Amino acid sequence: MTTISDLSRDLIGEILSKVPITCVGKVRCTCKRWNASSRHRIVSKAVARQFMGFMMMDFKVCLVRIDLNGIVKDEEGSGPVSIKPIDKLTKIEISKVFHCNGLLLCTTRDNTRLLVWNPYLGQMKWIEPKKAYHRLDRYALGYDTNKKSYKILRFVDDAYWPTPLFEFEIYDMNSNLWRALDVTPDWDIEFFRPGLTVKGNTYFFAKQKIILDEDDFLVSFDFTKERFGPHLNVPFHSRLDEDTVVLSSVGEEKLAALYQCMYRNMMEIWVTTKIEPHAVSWSKLYFLAVDKMVPLLSGSFFIDEEKKLALAFTLDTLGRYKRAYIIGEDEYFKQVDLGEAVVIPDDDGYPYCFPLVCSYVPSLVKINQGLVLSGKRKER
Repeated sequence: MTTISDLSRDLIGEILSKVPITCVGKVRCTCKRWNASSRHRIVSKAVARQFMGFMMMDFKVCLVRIDLNGIVKDEEGSGPVSIKPIDKLTKIEISKVFHCNGLLLCTTRDNTRLLVWNPYLGQMKWIEPKKAYHRLDRYALGYDTNKKSYKILRFVDDAYWPTPLFEFEIYDMNSNLWRALDVTPDWDIEFFRPGLTVKGNTYFFAKQKIILDEDDFLVSFDFTKERFGPHLNVPFHSRLDEDTVVLSSVGEEKLAALYQCMYRNMMEIWVTTKIEPHAVSWSKLYFLAVDKMVPLLSGSFFIDEEKKLALAFTLDTLGRYKRAYIIGEDEYFKQVDLGEAVVIPDDDGYPYCFPLVCSYVPSLVKINQGLVLSGKRKER
């Protein structure tokens, strides 16, 4: 009689590719062979045909799967796109999600809590603030390559809030402590522009505080040295009030930048050929040139270089409907409707919640459970 342990590795991989990443923990308990295969499934042929990641949509964290082979074949509906809310987080309103090497950093909508989560292992950890979190905080999750420890960067730099705000600090997940950083920035990072972590370091799209010839650039944060790096060039020049710039990661080694110029009615996607805290070089993806404008305004995107596809997630120009725009070679273009957007004004009266997507690669990194908080903290 054939048992579970008798199944071939390819068949096990095909079965596991159908299991949501948040449910893999239960499957791993089946037997030693399935436990080992659950990691191998990420690079199996079945999963290579898919994009897997997490999406923050309507202030909820969702698992998103995209059938890369089925995109061009599907003519109607959202067939190739599957979005399912995470049951464990349905009672928590999340405003931002960041990814680093299999761990997710989530910020709550009320700006009172930070959550570090390993979806693959099912481990969670609430992070206590040193003083208090703020709605204008910027965050990043990265790791120290020398100490092999994960760290969280938090900063706020605003001269116009009712009273000026200026705080830079870092949290070490091994020591469970926040420490202040000595930073004197000559740049400004808008609070709605998230950074992207590549190879343990985070990169932000920034602008000069005082407008000069070098108006926009990347600035990196090195989690090993715990300091920001020099200005890194970008292959375009954007207009703050008219153009859109969105960053994304390509696998674990590259960074991509989508630049949309409304004035010239054009959109470009650039990918790094080299990315380090002190150096960057770029290559343009010419196969993604299209003659249609994607009304991004804000949101997120990802690309698959092998399939020569890009997907952008955003709201329509009125902010009423969630949409995905699929862009491919030979001017392939398709719009996928993802339903009506939840319109809930925040404390500043801003009603829109743009869908944010981050790619995900499972990790066996265990979260130190030393400090676990369930109580809410007062927001400033």
